[in-house]
Amino acid sequence: MQNDKEFESKIIKFRSDISESEVYDDDYDEFEDWEVDYDLLEKKDYQALLQYRKRKAERYPEDSDVLYFLGEAYVLNGEFEKAIQLLSAHHKDEPDNPNFIYVILDALFAMGKNENDFKWIKKPKVLRMGREILDKCYEYLKPKRKPRYVGKLHISFMSEGYLLFTANDLLKAIAEDKRFMVINPKDGPFAEVKVAR
Repeated sequence: MQNDKEFESKIIKFRSDISESEVYDDDYDEFEDWEVDYDLLEKKDYQALLQYRKRKAERYPEDSDVLYFLGEAYVLNGEFEKAIQLLSAHHKDEPDNPNFIYVILDALFAMGKNENDFKWIKKPKVLRMGREILDKCYEYLKPKRKPRYVGKLHISFMSEGYLLFTANDLLKAIAEDKRFMVINPKDGPFAEVKVAR
């Protein structure tokens, strides 16, 4: 693996106006794609990330993962309409692709809209923090003797749909519900919770 200065010089080169094939073939062959992506995400250089992902999408216009990552880059750059426009057509071809669904939802919610403001082939399930979520936590924890991490409870809902609440939102709601006992609430998602006996 190359040192940071060499890697940074390649990123700077990438941002210049060199043709896409020269940049990709000559400069990045020795890097795995995720390394460039990861570095730009870590630096929160979303403009460069968007340019990098656009060029990749030009090379692989039919690759679902590449399109998903491009849509995500649009959202990170605040270009929500472009994200929706890009993924709308692909959603029609792959209506069950959760990556497309979640980027579209991210864009909608960032614009102050909701899941009803898009023409879905199959409408996704959106989970909001509320009594139903707390009841499911209670039913899950009631037969358990040992406490469970709030973060683990939060993750368990991910398979059910798009979550409009964080692990910390879940922790706050659980802490306010007298049916639960929270151990070390300052631990955030690593706080343990059990049913109050």
